[in-house]
Amino acid sequence: MSSLVTPRTHTRARRHGTSGWVPNQHGAWAMVTVPWFLGTWQRFRDGEGAAYALVLGLFWLVGYFAFHAASQWLKSRRQQRYLRPLVTYAAVAGVLGLVTWWLAGPGLIGWAIPFLPVLTVALALAARRHERALIGGLLTVAAASLVVLVARFASPMAVIDGWGSPQVDRAVALALVCFAYFGGTVFFVKSMIRERGNGGFLALSVGWHLAATAVALAGAALGGYAGWAWFFAVTAVRSLALPLAGPMRRDGLRLTPKQLGLAEAVFSVALVALAIVSA
Repeated sequence: MSSLVTPRTHTRARRHGTSGWVPNQHGAWAMVTVPWFLGTWQRFRDGEGAAYALVLGLFWLVGYFAFHAASQWLKSRRQQRYLRPLVTYAAVAGVLGLVTWWLAGPGLIGWAIPFLPVLTVALALAARRHERALIGGLLTVAAASLVVLVARFASPMAVIDGWGSPQVDRAVALALVCFAYFGGTVFFVKSMIRERGNGGFLALSVGWHLAATAVALAGAALGGYAGWAWFFAVTAVRSLALPLAGPMRRDGLRLTPKQLGLAEAVFSVALVALAIVSA
């Protein structure tokens, strides 16, 4: 009997799980690439060399693959099948990290200060199988949003020394926009899947989106770009309308994680377009 059940169970696990080589979180791709793109685009626009930012992008992407493999390895209680992608990606990321450091200069090491605590907490959550916890998602978003500044400025001292300049102000604003949007995505996706039907969590999600909209409106009133207010207003409507039409109803609309990820990709493209127009 066990010989018949075990292969079937194994096949089911392979079908719904991940091999560790390719991350299966559809919405994470935009979170990984958009902040880096915005920082690189601003760096290029300001007349800085793009070689550093391009190599940084490869390091950031492979590093994300290594982080995902490490999370799966820890979550699975160190199963052997996750060790090979973990070692491979970690080795490649190490080489790319050294090249990035060589191009950027010694000041790049300063960016490790905000990233290391986030990485430590995220891996600790994975080891306890709580990698989907809200705090973990928000910390990951914060780290990803910070990449706007890392791609634009090879050293955190450049941000500190240039504080108040148009270049720093623009990069900080874009990092905050990324944090507000992708942080809202964490709330929204959970309200559609893991917290479906949870009215209290839905209120938190809508509250986050309304707060982001209010800040964008205040910025527009002070002379900022009004397009951000419209963008966050649309995401706020989405954060309430889709859960009410779906998880909050017994026979409501059901969207798969892949469908939600594709929808968020459209919003991410709109965010990039607005960032370019607002400049």
